[in-house]
Amino acid sequence: MEKATKKYLAEVAKKAAQTPFHGYIEGKEANLEPIIRFFPKWTLREADGLWCAAFVYYCCREAGFEIPIRPDACKTCHLAGCIAWEEFAQGDVRIEYRKGEEGFVPEAGDIVIYDRVFENREHDHMGIVLQSSGNTILAAEGNLNNVSGIIERPKDEHIRAYIRIRDGYGQQGLMMDYRTEKLILHFVTEDDLTEIARTWPADHHPLSDTESREVLAYMRGNYEKNTKGCIRHLCLAVCGKEHPGTIMGWCGLDGSRNPAEPELFILLDEEYRNLGYGTQCVKELLRIAAEDYALSGVHGGCAKENIASVRAMEKGGMVQYGMEENGDPLFRFTAKESAR
Repeated sequence: MEKATKKYLAEVAKKAAQTPFHGYIEGKEANLEPIIRFFPKWTLREADGLWCAAFVYYCCREAGFEIPIRPDACKTCHLAGCIAWEEFAQGDVRIEYRKGEEGFVPEAGDIVIYDRVFENREHDHMGIVLQSSGNTILAAEGNLNNVSGIIERPKDEHIRAYIRIRDGYGQQGLMMDYRTEKLILHFVTEDDLTEIARTWPADHHPLSDTESREVLAYMRGNYEKNTKGCIRHLCLAVCGKEHPGTIMGWCGLDGSRNPAEPELFILLDEEYRNLGYGTQCVKELLRIAAEDYALSGVHGGCAKENIASVRAMEKGGMVQYGMEENGDPLFRFTAKESAR
């Protein structure tokens, strides 16, 4: 079975729950070493009775999801704590986070966070969904009275939220491409090194293999740093659906001035201009900014002579709000206004 998928995670969690893992119970020594090995400062005694989140992390790693023990989005603690999983999900655009009361239909391999299951507090337990049917879920959980197991739970007020990790998360920095009517906005990988060398801005002089790898490392490094509400730099290769291996240009969002309201950029090779591709890029980038990254707005601008770019921004959903001293137009997209 393919690794780093929700389906495989459910299989791993089911097997792990049935092992079973346990802390110090009935005079037995704890067998939690495989689980706590990811948290080197934790001892078996310290983990005893507190390892439900660590169990979920263990299952994710065993299933092939390469997740650091404390992703950048985690402010409170590392992923041996339930609250850290919520912070992780809310801060990483590759992860879907849904409140329990939203009517979300969970699937096998989704992660579930509970409130007030064992104690009168939030984030007190979590597990991995194996099955959803009607008003209940079947979940694999660690630390059920200090033992792992499989349990059926009602879909009630105790379910705080569900977390869905995209298939392939952590596999060589893999992220899901975006698609428009005719385009693919592509997260580049090592498979794209030849095209990066051929098309990288601005003067299109052919890059060496070393230079291409440096560009790739820069872009992929930024992919990991971008979080909800904050864009450092998001650069996507523009490819046609009919020729997905050919890079037609680049587009993205640059937050070097203001990570909460980045600047939109589009650089298409001359032969692909004035074909409506710019407008499709603008529309999709604005959607990405609002829906995936929860940004408040996006800025844009171009030379006043560049009529094609002006039209692309206007058709894409941006509004001109001013001009530079030389007359170049300035555009802005406000996410809240677009949602009205």
